[in-house]
Amino acid sequence: MAKPRAEMQSWVRIEEETKIEYRADPAEILLAIGNLPEFEIVATPAALRRFLDRGAAALRELDAVQAGQ
Repeated sequence: MAKPRAEMQSWVRIEEETKIEYRADPAEILLAIGNLPEFEIVATPAALRRFLDRGAAALRELDAVQAGQ
């Protein structure tokens, strides 16, 4: 049986003061967001790079939209 690509669907709000911690293991990275219970993201290095690239693109687009207001 094939392993699922995503384990769950959820959302989290991250504010300026939200606690964000990480742990890097040889094969994956865990991001822990918030206080207990934490929201956790577990990703391979390649997946985390893709996630961060998409986040950076979203910020550039938001900056452009806000600059045009």
